[in-house]
Amino acid sequence: MVSAKTTHTKQEMAQGAPKAPEGSRPWEDRTLSPTERYQSYYDVARGKCEAIRDAGNRPGITAAERYQISQDPEANHWVNEFRQLKGESAEQFCRRIDERLVRELLGKNYLGAEAWAAQRIDVGAAPPFPASITEALLNSDCPLHPGEKIKDTHLLVLIPKTVNGEPYSALKLDELCATRKGSGDKLIFDGAAWATTWKGHDWANLPQSQSEWVLIPKSDPDPKKVPEGKHFRSKDIAAQQKVHDEYYKEYREVKAVEVMTAVVLYDLTHKERLLPDYLRCEEPNAFGGRVCVGGFNASGLWVLVDDGADGHGNVGRALARK
Repeated sequence: MVSAKTTHTKQEMAQGAPKAPEGSRPWEDRTLSPTERYQSYYDVARGKCEAIRDAGNRPGITAAERYQISQDPEANHWVNEFRQLKGESAEQFCRRIDERLVRELLGKNYLGAEAWAAQRIDVGAAPPFPASITEALLNSDCPLHPGEKIKDTHLLVLIPKTVNGEPYSALKLDELCATRKGSGDKLIFDGAAWATTWKGHDWANLPQSQSEWVLIPKSDPDPKKVPEGKHFRSKDIAAQQKVHDEYYKEYREVKAVEVMTAVVLYDLTHKERLLPDYLRCEEPNAFGGRVCVGGFNASGLWVLVDDGADGHGNVGRALARK
């Protein structure tokens, strides 16, 4: 139980701390310069720490009350924040705040360096988030899944340039999968000779040119939930391109390694398999079709060659936000 005296002490700690207008958090406003964002938070943190110090030094305070202040989680939070602020640049602060906000909004749909590290994989320093990844975007309506928010229907995934110091590619991901256990028997299906032909294609060994963040849908538009013209299923490549151009201009086509990385890392992190259907990726094949990734079940993720024709009812299109 919090005593009346403790409550009074907390009120004293809060007095004198600079207060932004109700609901305003200027340090999260990415339209401001890094210096302005840093200074707004620095002023608040300094004011909080000064109030904590004054509360601990007030006349008549007892040792027990001073101890309560030292153990108060909020007080410790602001002391640690102020200490960290004094050791970082405005740019470093903005990156830290942006990452924290995005992580909180996305929850389990955030797969950054920590998700890789949990698999004992070092991906080096993560790049800053793209300026387009904002709170407003993540809380906006999803154009692919009516009635849902982008934060709930998309994954933000770090696609690394290197893993454990070696170039990253689809083949490297396949190699890593051989030593890790997901929610099924295998992570990438290799139970038939034809299922491994993709490994001999040039794209499979193409190294990632840079580390980058990809905001990728967890599934493509469901034909049962969107009008006929706004989904990709049962359509050939040209027809899918028409749908893309007309309705989803804010999205780009996606490489197979991006889809593979997103769903495999999600399964390793949460023991949950996405993508029961297939997605056509951007890589062409020798048959005039595309590389397809999907069918992620207990036997693993399938990587297949598609002939590009229509009639494949479970084949969608791999997209990511531009």
